[in-house]
Formats: sequence, C-alpha cells, structure tokens
Amino acid sequence: MEHHSLLRDLIVLYGLAVVIAFLARRARMPTVVGYLLTGLIAGPFGLRMIPDTAGVEILAEVGVALLLFTIGLELSIVKLLKMREVVLGAGSMQVGATILICFGGLLFVGFMAREGLFWGFLVAASSTAIVLKLLQERGELDTVHGRIVLGVLLFQDLCVVPMMALVPALAAPGAGQALTILWALVKSLGLVGGILLGARYLFPPLLKAIVLVRSRELFVIASIFFALGTAWGASQFGLSLALGAFLAGIVLSESEYGHQIMAEILPFRDSLNSLFFISMGMLIDLRFAAQHWPTLTGITLGIIVLKFVTAGAPVMALGFPPRLAVLVGLGLAQVGEFSFVLLREGEKAAMIPDERYQMFLGAAVLTMMLTPGMIAIAPRLSQRLGQKGRRRDRLALDEQTAQLKDHVIICGYGLNGRRLARLLRENQLPYIVIEMNSAVVRSARTDGENIYFGDVSNYEILKHAGAARARGIVFAISDPAILPRAISNARIANPDLHIIARIKRIEDARELRVAGATDVIAEELEAWMEIVTRILRLYGMPREVVAQQIVSLREGDYEMLRILPIPGQPLRHLAHLLPQVELDLFYVLPDSRLCGTDLRTLNLRTRTGVNVLAVVRETDVVHNPPGSLRFEEGDQVLLMGSREQLAAAFDLLNQPRLAVPPPPDSWNPS
Repeated sequence: MEHHSLLRDLIVLYGLAVVIAFLARRARMPTVVGYLLTGLIAGPFGLRMIPDTAGVEILAEVGVALLLFTIGLELSIVKLLKMREVVLGAGSMQVGATILICFGGLLFVGFMAREGLFWGFLVAASSTAIVLKLLQERGELDTVHGRIVLGVLLFQDLCVVPMMALVPALAAPGAGQALTILWALVKSLGLVGGILLGARYLFPPLLKAIVLVRSRELFVIASIFFALGTAWGASQFGLSLALGAFLAGIVLSESEYGHQIMAEILPFRDSLNSLFFISMGMLIDLRFAAQHWPTLTGITLGIIVLKFVTAGAPVMALGFPPRLAVLVGLGLAQVGEFSFVLLREGEKAAMIPDERYQMFLGAAVLTMMLTPGMIAIAPRLSQRLGQKGRRRDRLALDEQTAQLKDHVIICGYGLNGRRLARLLRENQLPYIVIEMNSAVVRSARTDGENIYFGDVSNYEILKHAGAARARGIVFAISDPAILPRAISNARIANPDLHIIARIKRIEDARELRVAGATDVIAEELEAWMEIVTRILRLYGMPREVVAQQIVSLREGDYEMLRILPIPGQPLRHLAHLLPQVELDLFYVLPDSRLCGTDLRTLNLRTRTGVNVLAVVRETDVVHNPPGSLRFEEGDQVLLMGSREQLAAAFDLLNQPRLAVPPPPDSWNPS
C-alpha cells in the first residue's frame, strides 16, 4: 500500500498546486511562488496533508536533475562566446562582488568563515525562470538591458558548477580545510572534464543511431537516460545529481538534437520540477517567520539592496548609462532557483543551522514575490536618471555636429544601425550614430565610424546631436521601455523631424505614434508581409498582383491602429497632385498650451492661411473638424497649405503662450 500512499500524496499536492498557482498567476506572481506556498500549506508546518515527505523528495531530486539538464541545454557555448563581454565582465563582477560583500559582512557580525562563504553562494544567484519570463511578457528580452540580464544569468548558471563542488569541502572539519577545498576543486574539475569528454564522444553517436530508428518514444527514453544516467554517474564520484545532469545538458546543447531533446524533456521537467519547489515550501516554518518577522524583513531588504548594487555597478563599470544600471539592478535583485538547490545540498552537509536555514528560506521567497513589482517600477526610476546626460559626451557631440545640417541621426548600432550607416556613407549622405554601449562605440570609432556614446532617451543628447537641424532620426533599437520618451524628446527638439521607429510587436506601435513617430515599422507585421509575398510568388502570382495585395493588407493592418501615414506612403506623396501645396502633421505634446483651445478661437485659416483637414485622436479620426473641437494632449492635426503658411502655423502653435485674438464681433475701443 506504500505506492498508493505516494499516489495519494501526489494527487493532493498537484491538485492544491493547480489552485494556488492559478491564483498566484492571477495576482501576477511567479508560479514558483505558488509552488512554495503549496508546500507551505500542505507540509508539516501547515495543514499536515502529507504525513511522509520522503517519496515526494525523491521525485523532487529527479525534477531538479531535469531542471539543470535543460538549463545546460540552453547554455550554448556559441551564445556564451558572442556575449562574452557581458557574461565574463558584468557576470563575474556581479557574482564576485556579491560573494565578497556577503562573506565580509557576515564575518563582521560573527558568522563562521565557511558559513559566510556559503551564504555568499546562496545570495549570488538570481532567478532565471522568473526574470526571463517577466522580461519576455513585457517584450524587453531583446532590449539592451534584457541582453545584459541574460548574460549575467548565464554566468550565474555556470557558477553553479564550482559552487556545488565546493559545498562538501566547505563542510569538512576546520583543520586543513584550505587543502580540502583545493583538492575538491582539482578533483571536481577533473571529474567534470572526464564527464564532458565522455559524454561529448559517446552521446552524439548513440543519439544518431536512435534517431535513425524513427521512434519518438525511444528518443524520449534515451534523452531521459542520458540526463539521469550522467547525474547518477557524477554522484558516484562525489558530485551531486544535479551537477551531473547540468554537465550532460551542456554537452548535448552543441549537438544537432539539442532543440528536440529540450522539447521532449520539458513536460517531464515541469511536472517534476514543481515538486522540488513544493518540497522546499514544506520546510518553511510559518510560525518561526511570524516570531522573527523584523529580522526576516531586514534580511530580505538587505539581499535586495546588495543584489541591486552588485548587479547595477558592473553595468556602469562597462560604460553603460545609469538608466540601464537601474533596470539591470532591479531585474536581478532576488534569490534564484539554484539557491534552493545549493541550500538543499548545504542542509545535507550540515552547513547551516536550522534557524538561519529558515531565515534564508523565508527571505528568498519574499524576494521572489517582490520581483514582478520591482521589474514593473524599474522603467519609471530609470527615466529620471536618463534625464541626466554626461557633460563630456555632450561636448564631444557639440564639436562634431556644429557643422552638420540636414543629417540623419541613427540611434543604436546593432545590425540595422550598422547597415543603415554603411548605406548612408556609400551614398555620401550626412549622419551621426548614437550608441549607449561604450565598448561598441570604442570599437566602431577605431574603424572610423562617426559614432558617439549617449542615451537616446535623453533630450540633451538628442539636442547636442543636432536634432533641431536634422532631416530625420531612426531609432534602430526595439526597446518599448524608452522609445516613447525618446520619440517625444526628438519631436520636442524638432517638430518637423521625420522620426522612424522600429518595434517588435504591433500592439506597441500606437504608443509610439502618439509620442510623435512619423513612421512605425512593426517587425512582426513586416515579417508577415514578407511571408505572404513569398507564398503568393510560390504559386506563380504576378508581381503586380502581389504588390497590390500587400498594399491592401498593410493598409488594413496599420489602419487598425490608426497609424498614419502608412510606412512607404508618406503624406507628401500627394504633393505632385497639388502644386505648391503641402500636407503636414502637428502633434499636441504633453503640457502644450494648445490643450483646451477650440479650433474656432484659434482661427488658423484667417491668421496663417492653413486649412485643418483632420484631427487624429487615439483610434478616432475627425474629418473636416468643426470649430467647436477642442484640442487635447496627443492629438495629431493634419494641416494643408504652402510651405510658408505651414511654417507660420507651426510658429503660432508652438508659441509658449498662445496669442488668441478676440472674437470678430466683440467691442474693441481702439
């Protein structure tokens, strides 16, 4: 009947986890927190729904092994080499500083050296699952700060190998502990090297033979065997199960079957991995937390502040602006999943007393619960810092752009920025590049590129880049956190500036248009158009018909968001039909004195000769607006007139204090 008892326990835990994890997600908390709360409620310190946790803990160990196996699969060596500056630079500084500060601080308050170092290991790691999930949901994974966060998380994951190898050595008796630690490192490195070499030359040929059989079931069983078999083999040589599985994942990440293995393992990993966090939640003593809540709160805040500083400072040390340091610091200011794995290993080795074990466990859960809120407020805090530009950079820009006129400002020197700069250079068109990665700036400047360091969301940087005299500005970055502010600042610097913005998701496009972008290029929509084009051409449809259908689709998709003009069809394409007549858009910016003024009182046509053809307000378009229409913040006013008339109208509308004439029929003694 013992197996029936385990089955009952699993049914209880999974049923309770479904309810609590569902409520946690509705409250915008990570599912990991829901699993920990499930264990807290069902465990021996809660409702005692699970009398014997031994069976659950065995399955949890398997879940941890599969978790580290899949994380190893995601740690591509090629990816690490591409991000080596961030991974080795920011990552090593963050982990090293966290361990040293934690170690020194705990020694000062009376902790033993080995326990202080172990606490440093626990605090150094951040939550890969929670942070990447939140950044993905916010569309910030491909931003500059998203890539930095990913690089630091990758380095933290790599550091698990030596940390887990050192735990048994740290638990050894005090006499000769330094030699024990050194021997443990040498032995673990030798074992790790042996496992990597063996798996590198053994697993791929076996997988290739299994794939040729064309049996999905056999492939799944073989993948699990390689993961758990390597984990068990590592444990026989003194390493942990989790560390062995992690090494197997790293080896297979470079094989051609890595992605398929990941897809097959994920369901098993997620189902068993949840048991690990549930089992950790069972160890939380809620009564202890209630009795020691002041100390627990202090430890939680201490961890958050320490991680914020040690994650943000390396970002600034690498030459990034303070705004990015805030985003990265708050994004990594929590305890990670690997900390629980290390904590379990430390508990087995008697590395940490029960009271401090409970303290860390409670503080770790609290930092995870606070993570969504910290990531949500990070952009607001960073925007305030983004307004402070570096005087040195502004002076350098002044010297370069003093003679520039009618040029293009390229914001961002990624793939799109580099290609645009090369095209402009080949056509002998003036341009300047603004980039906020100092290493990229130094490298590009060595190659003769006209590039300068600066934060493109900073009004002063745009001003000193010559935005007032530029013909256009291209935001070749896809960062929804800063683009609206950057576009608004560019529009304030030059109301006539042609602003082109790139964004990944079409749902973010409306906010950029309201901020003042002339053209918004939504990558997912343009990719869809390219797919349609190739499919239609595949069936031999004439190019003219394909082009006509693409124009129709683009108009329909962009019209849903009232994004005017349609990319590739600016308003000025009608100029040849109306000689000496131009069309232009005026944007009612935030805090404009135009807000609240009606069209009749302004009397634009009589005073400047300009006609108001339409007003675009959010999702509505008012054609031939009546005189009673009052302007609101974010309105886009479509104007028609000669170049001189439009210039006079823009001068009038941009006045700091609107000069409103008296009504024609009012009495005037003069």
